[in-house]
Amino acid sequence: MRSPRTLPRSGGPPRSLAPLLALVPLVPLVALLHCGAGEAPPAGVTFPPVDAAIAPPPDASTTADATTADARAPDATPADAAPLDASDAAVDAADAAVRYLPTFYAVNHVLSTGQSLSVGSQGTPVLSTSQPFDNRMLNTGVLRSATRATSFLPLVEGSVETMSSGLANLVADVAQTEVLFGLPAPNDRHRLLVSCHGIGGTAYVGLKKGTAAFTSGLNQVRDAKTIATAAMESYVVRAVTNVHGESDHVAGNATYAADLAEWQSDYETEVKAITGQTEPIPMFHTQMSSWTKYGQATSAIPLQQLEASIVSNGKIVLVGPKYNVQYAPDGVHLTAAGYRHMGEYYAKVYRRVVLEGRRWEPLRPVSATLTGDEIRVKFVVPVAPLVFDTTTVTDPGNKGFEYVDDSASPPTITAVTLEGPDTVRIKLSAAPVGAGKTIRYAATGAVGARAGATTGPRGNLRDSDTSRSRDGDKLENWAVHFAIPVP
Repeated sequence: MRSPRTLPRSGGPPRSLAPLLALVPLVPLVALLHCGAGEAPPAGVTFPPVDAAIAPPPDASTTADATTADARAPDATPADAAPLDASDAAVDAADAAVRYLPTFYAVNHVLSTGQSLSVGSQGTPVLSTSQPFDNRMLNTGVLRSATRATSFLPLVEGSVETMSSGLANLVADVAQTEVLFGLPAPNDRHRLLVSCHGIGGTAYVGLKKGTAAFTSGLNQVRDAKTIATAAMESYVVRAVTNVHGESDHVAGNATYAADLAEWQSDYETEVKAITGQTEPIPMFHTQMSSWTKYGQATSAIPLQQLEASIVSNGKIVLVGPKYNVQYAPDGVHLTAAGYRHMGEYYAKVYRRVVLEGRRWEPLRPVSATLTGDEIRVKFVVPVAPLVFDTTTVTDPGNKGFEYVDDSASPPTITAVTLEGPDTVRIKLSAAPVGAGKTIRYAATGAVGARAGATTGPRGNLRDSDTSRSRDGDKLENWAVHFAIPVP
């Protein structure tokens, strides 16, 4: 058996990141995760366990008289994770005796940026017309406005359903009924203020620091802080959500991963300068899944979105792909129900990172191993075991997996099966001999096809997460779009 190729999980960018990014325009599918045929992984690069002990954010508080977050929601740790050393074990032992609690703020602001999917384009009819909790919006509405805000109002959607209500209402629900349940008031509540400032059809260059959109987001922070201060309410910005990538796909942006890192850093720097907070401001995002509607069978953007999250050390958090949610007839935008569903996926990850102080990893590959004519791909699995689901998402062929190499006639896939709780076994028609061996997943679609669970680039691999939705949707974690080299 050949040794597996292991992908970096966290920490700073691996030394090979620059050449990987350089491959994007040349090899769009292998792009960011392919280190080159026969090349060894960067020396010393390892992944921590999915739920590795991490220092709590600066706003963390703890109590020793309650069940730990880990006890409430145990996670699967990859079998290839490095063994704990003495210091890690000591940290884990200490964590087991305490309950992580985010410091209470009366106003927890979530900013939302991106292009048309961030502002609910085609999200009609509106679903969220009343506020079941105490979540809020600016008096100018959920979406960006040229008018400066002067007060807060209950969060309801306006002309379209954005993902804002799905996100905020599920966060408020699980906070008071699960995560913070039993704490003395007001610590048993987590109220969100949500505001969007994205612009449809706009690439990163039109949304980054210095643009009207970015400035609008900062003005939302300034206004919200002023309103909260006048009402003698504590205020913090918790996160930025981002739904983006389509225009940079069209533009062929080969530096999108680096752009995402710059984007998050600029938000964190500029927002902290306004609020004075020490709390981190992660950026939560999803992979684009609609590139076939733009006339291409493949895209490098989802791979860059994955890579940006891997190397960011928790600053950029990949929620997952979007091929499993409901798309509008145009196959690019979502339905109102689709936006609400997407918002609940963001809420689930927000809970993990902000409310529970834990690291989030989507369902993604860790390593690939070749033995004869079989390839085994090991995954980070948020909630084991892995499942092939051909009911929610129809099978595009081989459960969404492809094998490619540089030979004239690469072997074909003859079977795709599950092996244990975290591994997929792929059997080929012959032992591969070509260079550039690569396994792809949900990476190729029919040119012109609508995005979605029955038509677009997709796959059938998901985990067994039973996290509840307020609206009856399923919140299992679906495998990300990826391309992983096979040594």
